[in-house]
Amino acid sequence: MKTFFTLFSALMFPALSVAQDCYDLAGRDYGIDPDLLRAVSFRESSFRSDALNRVSDEKYAVGLMQIHSQNFNELGEYGIHENMLKHDPCMNIYTGAYYLAKFIHLENDIWRGVGAYNAGRKKSPEQERKRQRYANEIYVIYRNIKNSH
Repeated sequence: MKTFFTLFSALMFPALSVAQDCYDLAGRDYGIDPDLLRAVSFRESSFRSDALNRVSDEKYAVGLMQIHSQNFNELGEYGIHENMLKHDPCMNIYTGAYYLAKFIHLENDIWRGVGAYNAGRKKSPEQERKRQRYANEIYVIYRNIKNSH
């Protein structure tokens, strides 16, 4: 419940969200390096807040962090709706940070959690390859961001 309170803070204080760097705020609130959030966002959407990726006729992902439509029902229980994720970049970043933190916790490993953010946790050799490939891509982007400081 505490983690969703953090998600709600982005909704309750929109002026603060606009004035601050949402990657830094979400990183602080979820205990994730903001540059890791930036790396995921770059890989997922090339930093395009209007990004939309159609996976199939019924499934798609939206925004900077490419929040998947399979999560909309769960998020709706907390008052977070698709329209918010499409039009409020800070809400999208906070939501992505929530899911990334959740996967890192479940996997008990940062890079396995990063892989699960994209490819889920299904146990199969194919999914494991997808998780590894995604985590490696994020690592390269993350290192480039770190080296640019």
